[in-house]
Amino acid sequence: MGHVLPSSALRLEVSPGYSHPLLDFEQRAMEKHTNIATKRNIGLLLARLCGWRTVFFLDDDIRDMEPSLIRRAAGLTEQYQVVGFQIPEFPDNSVVCHANRVSGGAQSTFIGGNALLVDTHRADTYFPPIYNEDWLFMYDAVAARSAGVAGRLRQLAYDPFSRSATPEEFGELIAEGLVRALHSGSDVSTLYFWMDAIKRRSRFIEEVVDRLHGSARGKDEPNPDHDRILRRLDAAMKRLLEISPMICLSFYRTWRDNVDIWQQQLLKLPTSLTSQQAIRYLRLSSA
Repeated sequence: MGHVLPSSALRLEVSPGYSHPLLDFEQRAMEKHTNIATKRNIGLLLARLCGWRTVFFLDDDIRDMEPSLIRRAAGLTEQYQVVGFQIPEFPDNSVVCHANRVSGGAQSTFIGGNALLVDTHRADTYFPPIYNEDWLFMYDAVAARSAGVAGRLRQLAYDPFSRSATPEEFGELIAEGLVRALHSGSDVSTLYFWMDAIKRRSRFIEEVVDRLHGSARGKDEPNPDHDRILRRLDAAMKRLLEISPMICLSFYRTWRDNVDIWQQQLLKLPTSLTSQQAIRYLRLSSA
């Protein structure tokens, strides 16, 4: 069943080759995962150009979104820079994290960009073009204890093992390291930290593999996805072995420099354009 948009709604086309000087600020090319970061950054820029205080990111496979929940989330932005939702039934985790859950391992979840309301006046970072771009966007808000939860939503089920784990591995490693550092107070600007992060990630994947092998031996009927999951984990490990501590440290330093550049760009933007003026400013077309 299709969704009927109000007459005031705008639907924008973002071509695969879209570029704009405001989005070409990064000092060096990063490991691009998908174009979702570009689309979300466009949303941030539109909000800034039009003077909108908040912007709501919502993926098309999220369900149970009611007006009351949006109002509650909007109210929480007076207290928090970003406000999201718990999605416990079918969380939007990585391939490796889904494998961990299948193996019987404990797997936590967090709010994400699939349903996220942002106070654009205070959350002035951007979405970098790697996997877990939403977590890196929220990093400063989480560090400042300025991330809230407005309720629960549901995500449509999908096959998490139909995609490759390879393009997710770098973003997973970076995000896991940053999360652990927030809890432990570790210095993420050292090679030692990222050397340890790679070792921890390697052990984690190995433990998932071991549990899957153990569960397969204990069952009369093996999981039909067992071999496919193991292939995904093998690909993730191979990608992990290609990543050095220096690559991680270089990414971290460059990302923080790029956040500063993004913030300086925002200060120079007009903030009272109409939506059509903002679309032209960003060289987009409405559909």
